[in-house]
Amino acid sequence: MNERVDGRKLRFQHRRGEVLAAATEHALEQGLDDLSLRKVAHTAGVSHATLVHHFATKDRLVAEIVDRVLAETLAVRDLPQDDPLRALWRRATTDEGRRYVRLFIAITGRAMYGDPAVTEAVAASMRQRTELLAAGLVGYGCPEDQALSVATALLAGLRGLFVDLLTGTDEQRVHAAFEDLIDQLERRLAGWVASR
Repeated sequence: MNERVDGRKLRFQHRRGEVLAAATEHALEQGLDDLSLRKVAHTAGVSHATLVHHFATKDRLVAEIVDRVLAETLAVRDLPQDDPLRALWRRATTDEGRRYVRLFIAITGRAMYGDPAVTEAVAASMRQRTELLAAGLVGYGCPEDQALSVATALLAGLRGLFVDLLTGTDEQRVHAAFEDLIDQLERRLAGWVASR
C-alpha cells in the first residue's frame, strides 16, 4: 500500500533546512547568548509560529545549531586523503572558518557550564568526531586499542590551538605549534607502520 505524500509537509521539510541555515548564520554573527526564537524568526524572515513548528523549543533549535556548527568546524567528509588534518586546519583558519571555530569554542564553553541546550549535543558530536578520527587513524596504521585515546588527544590539541588562535595570540607561533602537533602524529604513524 502506497502512503500518500503530503505536499505541505514536503514544503515544510524543505523550508526547515533554510530556516536552520538562517538560524545558524544568526548564531555565527551574534552568538548564542541572546538567541531567542523571535530574533531568529526575524533574521530568517519567517514567523515565530513557523520556527516553533520546525523546532518546537529554543533548546531544540540550539541543539541543531550546535550539531551543524560542530559538524562544519570538524568536517572530515571532503578532506583530501593524503593530508586531511592540514587541510582541516587551513579551512578552519580562513576568515569563514574562524566564524565557525569561534562559535564552536563558545558552544564548548556553554557545555562546560552544563547548559542543557548544548551539553548533550556537544557530547554526542564530539563522540562522533572522535570515532571518525579514530577510524581514520586505524586506517593509517594506528593500533585499534590506541586509536580513541590518540584521536581524543589530537582533538583536544586542535581545540586548544583554536582558542589560542582566536584570542589574539601570536598567529605564527600557533601555526608552528599546529605543525609540531602534526609532526608528532606523523612520527607515531611511521612507528606504527614500521612495527606491522
